[in-house]
Amino acid sequence: MMKLVQNTLSRFVDAGQIAGCSVKILKDDEVRFEGYFGYANIEKQQKISISTIFPIASMSKVITVAGIMQLYEQGLFKLWDPVSEYLPGFKNPKVAVEKPDGTVELVPARGEVTMRQLFTMTSGVPYPGDDTAAARIRRDKEKEWHAGLIAGKDGKLPGTTEICNLVGELPLAFEPGERWMYGFSIDVLGAVIEVLSGQTLGDYLKEHIFEPLGMKDTGFFVPAEKQDRIATLYHILDGMKPETREYPSQKPMFESGGGGLFSTLQDYSRFAQMLLHGGTLNGARILGRKTIDLIATDHLTPAQQATHNWDTQRGYGYGLGVRVMNQPEAADINGSVGEWGWDGAFGNWFCVDPKEHLTCVYLTTNLPGDHYRFIPKLMASMYASL
Repeated sequence: MMKLVQNTLSRFVDAGQIAGCSVKILKDDEVRFEGYFGYANIEKQQKISISTIFPIASMSKVITVAGIMQLYEQGLFKLWDPVSEYLPGFKNPKVAVEKPDGTVELVPARGEVTMRQLFTMTSGVPYPGDDTAAARIRRDKEKEWHAGLIAGKDGKLPGTTEICNLVGELPLAFEPGERWMYGFSIDVLGAVIEVLSGQTLGDYLKEHIFEPLGMKDTGFFVPAEKQDRIATLYHILDGMKPETREYPSQKPMFESGGGGLFSTLQDYSRFAQMLLHGGTLNGARILGRKTIDLIATDHLTPAQQATHNWDTQRGYGYGLGVRVMNQPEAADINGSVGEWGWDGAFGNWFCVDPKEHLTCVYLTTNLPGDHYRFIPKLMASMYASL
């Protein structure tokens, strides 16, 4: 049935466009396609297999959203609550305004960042970088943090909640709610999980999501005995040059709810199936059906949608940490209205399609991710096969 998918993915690898990938597609709770292509490590001739562990980068975000929405269901916060109610570093925020002469003025924000704005990436909380004055300030501060200038009392770098409070003290890129900007917001939600639950983020997710769903190879670190299962990242535009990285083999101080998880095709497929089934899988209830509906609803205003303009987001709105398909024709995708999910910096991607009762998880090892080069082709082949 899925010969088109087989051919498309084989072509990615055979043409030397990617090192390898793994894909699992379920429809009506039946595995319609499962495939492993290419190499987890080209140099060692180690093929991608069912046991390969991938750094999933921003596909971590949807798991963190699921975790904090469990606390929402318990009545522990409201979406319109100010973040400072849980993380005092976010009290009295300022906005970094870049002047025509290149100077930067810090102006008191007209309002506080809300929980809802974190979920919808409209908070103005940046990643470190070069694109805005706030991102540059964040980048320079991180250099100080990593130099240990504000190391914790035990001589270690700050943990998740402490880091997020420090980020809250830095200026925003724009007035809260003004526009959409992909940033550090979901990491901040991970810190709120810690405050509300009294657990570290990793311990909370393990107890409330990973163990109930049987996600035995998912977490913020990969134990020493599993390290040889981690797929190598490859610079796909630079002769498939391997990236040399050391991954944590024990619990890290900072657990990035926005991008720090490792997982496998089987584990993440279980998570996706839980989302498709309205929050329950094999008797394990993770979330309520109406909560899933809220996550997968487009929350952007027209003004925010105007800045939600990545190539990969054509035709999509944005819900609570996920893209939400509104216009397949604008996306040039033969898919369904209501399809939703997210992706990760290393090229990985997943979708939940309630209309077709389908999930697809695609894990790969690309630097850069180059999603728009690959994902529309995968989707075209997958939907054509239904």
